Formats: sequence, C-alpha cells, structure tokens
Amino acid sequence: MHAATAQPITKASTSSLARRYQRDGYLCPLPVLDEAETVAARAQVLALAGLDGAELPRHFKHKLHLMFRWADGLVHHPRVLDAVQAVLGPNLLCWTSNLLIKGPGHPTFVSWHQDASYWGLDPHEVVTAWIALTPSTTESGCVAVRPGSHCGPQLAHVDTHHPNNLLTRGQSIPEEMMTPEIADLVLGPGEMSLHHIMLVHGS
Repeated sequence: MHAATAQPITKASTSSLARRYQRDGYLCPLPVLDEAETVAARAQVLALAGLDGAELPRHFKHKLHLMFRWADGLVHHPRVLDAVQAVLGPNLLCWTSNLLIKGPGHPTFVSWHQDASYWGLDPHEVVTAWIALTPSTTESGCVAVRPGSHCGPQLAHVDTHHPNNLLTRGQSIPEEMMTPEIADLVLGPGEMSLHHIMLVHGS
C-alpha cells in the first residue's frame, strides 16, 4: 500500500495530473480547502449528523449541494474545479453529492465495488471527488483503490445487504476477481482524492 504527497494544483501540472489519472484511475492527495474552509465545512456536517455521525437523516445523504449553500460552495470551489477539469475538461455537471460518515468506533465499512455498476451513467467520463474534513488514514478506514482497475471490465457484484456496509445493497466484488495491488488514499483535512467511475475501491 502507498500514499502520495500533496502537491498544489497549477496550470503547469494539469497535463501531468491527467496522465496520472488516465494511467492509475485516481489522484491523491490534492489540497483544496484551507484550514478555515475545512473547519467551517466540518461544523456544517456535524450540525447535520451529530458528533458521532449517527444522526444524519437519510434524505440528507444525497444531493446535498441542492439543499445547502455550504455544500454548493464545495461543489463550485475553484480548487476542486481546477482538479476535476484537469481530468475531464470544461463544461462540468455535478450529478450528485453525498456524505459518507464513519463515527468513532463504528464498525461501518464500504465494500470493494465499481460506481459504474449502479449509477447508470454513459459514457463513463465521470469522476468522484472525495474531500476529507478530518484525517482519513489507514487506521481510520480511508478509501483504498485497486490502481489501474478502471481500464478493466465491468466486474460482477454480489448484493450482501450487510448491516454495517454503507452502500445501499452492500454490493461487493468477490476478492478473486480483483487485481492484488492496493493503494490507500490517505488524506489530511482539506485534501481531496479523485477516482474514476470504473475504478475498484472501498474502505
């Protein structure tokens, strides 16, 4: 497992970011929020979900940017847009926004899966931008990916309906179908990762 060092996003680095993304299917870490912005966004999430993340109503888990000005601000943040445009180009559309929260000591997890299996979007020119508001480490269950798996086929998923799985049906790819290499997307508060809709990932 490995993690990269955060680098500021500049116009000169755009082509390099695009090449890395096309090769690996992800970029991490990307600094997007300063300390004040991170603290403000975290306070908004805690106001919705409570200190342990257990109080978030289901109808607040998706398309937050259509309900809350602070979430819309994250979607339109210049450094978020710079990174996304580096891999997708201009004329962007935000399809959804949501919160995935693992409270302290909670047994929740996200099984290995590909977003493309369930989102029904075509073509697959779609990227997920994941912004950490608290430290996201290997120990705390950060997102992990199978590098390069976005170039492979759409894999079969099994619905497990596991009660601790944060996915809607507990959808999971059997281990024997996946590549062995794993990369942990370790993020500090205010940093972001990007991953392709076909990339195998979980946490």
